[in-house]
Amino acid sequence: MIRYLKNISKILFASIVLLGCNACNKAGDEKNDSEAVVDLVTWDTCGYQQGEHMCDISLKDQRGDDFSLYDHIGKPIVLDFSTMWCGYCQVAAREVSAVAGKYAEHDLLYVTVLVEDQSGNPADIDDCDNWATLFGIIEQPVLAGSREIIQSNDNDGIPITGWPTFYFLTEDMVVDTILRGYSDEAVDFGIQGIINHQE
Repeated sequence: MIRYLKNISKILFASIVLLGCNACNKAGDEKNDSEAVVDLVTWDTCGYQQGEHMCDISLKDQRGDDFSLYDHIGKPIVLDFSTMWCGYCQVAAREVSAVAGKYAEHDLLYVTVLVEDQSGNPADIDDCDNWATLFGIIEQPVLAGSREIIQSNDNDGIPITGWPTFYFLTEDMVVDTILRGYSDEAVDFGIQGIINHQE
């Protein structure tokens, strides 16, 4: 009965969130074709700091499909912001499938956002596909990002200061932990925190 009530509350929360979001896109933003891949959706109450409700991220995945973070409300989520040239990002990428498999019973979603390719240019869909193939990432999304999603002087965007940077999100999209750098133990600790939040 408790599990049933939890599921009902998640569905109600997701419905309210999605209804509330429809009018919350930044007005007046016009993007040309090269910018169409990157789209940050903001709410009055969203942010990128611990304890805040994560702002939506809408990008293309390694298959060329649209991915929106808010489509996955109700799941614990790992957001891995990486670059293709970063050695520790590559180490983390080797573990994505194993980590996702280890926590499959908790419906964990592991999302990699590739911000730059090997040359420091914005990642594209081919880069994401190559990354996924190279590291055996089959089920989990690899998204084509760019530095446009990173905080700039106007304080708009995700405050990434090193690679990789991990955001651990609870099922209701609250930032539980932020990890800069990589270690197996630290990633596991972050995931345990968002899974324990479900129980």
